Amino acid sequence: MSKTAIHTESRQETLRALSEGLLSHAVGTLPPGNILEIRHAAAPVVSPEFLCSSSGGFADLISLNRGRKPFFDQPAVCDTASLPFQDGVFSTVLLHHVISRGTESELGEAVRVLTRDGILLIMGLNRLGLRFRSQGRLRRLPGLSPLKVKAQLDHLDMTLQGFAGAGIFGLKRPLFTGSGMAVLCTPFADVMLLRVRHSDGPETTPIKLGKLHSRVVQSA
Repeated sequence: MSKTAIHTESRQETLRALSEGLLSHAVGTLPPGNILEIRHAAAPVVSPEFLCSSSGGFADLISLNRGRKPFFDQPAVCDTASLPFQDGVFSTVLLHHVISRGTESELGEAVRVLTRDGILLIMGLNRLGLRFRSQGRLRRLPGLSPLKVKAQLDHLDMTLQGFAGAGIFGLKRPLFTGSGMAVLCTPFADVMLLRVRHSDGPETTPIKLGKLHSRVVQSA
């Protein structure tokens, strides 16, 4: 294996560890029920068992590759911009490195298929983070702009409940910016996770997402 391939594999492993580190703080509080994951082709693969752990392993998980091209073990093939599912059938939807500014069709579709009391998780590379800016051109993941995404969520009548970050300045640690220096570090986190619910759903507490250095709310 070439040095370039080894380096790329190492970067993917780090990104997977950061992504799962963030998800571990959210998975335990997800409602039971069916789960939908839409991921970018270049995003790290998250274990199905990991995502289903919140439902005691009994949840039905559907993982889709963004667009129309399936990845190797994808059981269903469809256009993620126009999902072939009824309204409100998934208790959890994870948009895995597919959202940048919130104008993507996948965001509207995720809101449509999410149950009224469900949780929408939006995870992606922080547009201000070092890991986004240092990506290779061939496997470039989109950069997440939280303020622009929140504006779109407001338009879709969704409420941002919290956000969290992992990885600072391209490093593997701290894994999760949940306390202490989090207020200062979150704007520079490599990976961010937004937790969203329907505005008229139960247990919805909105937060104001102004300048990221002004406050941080840990995903429950």
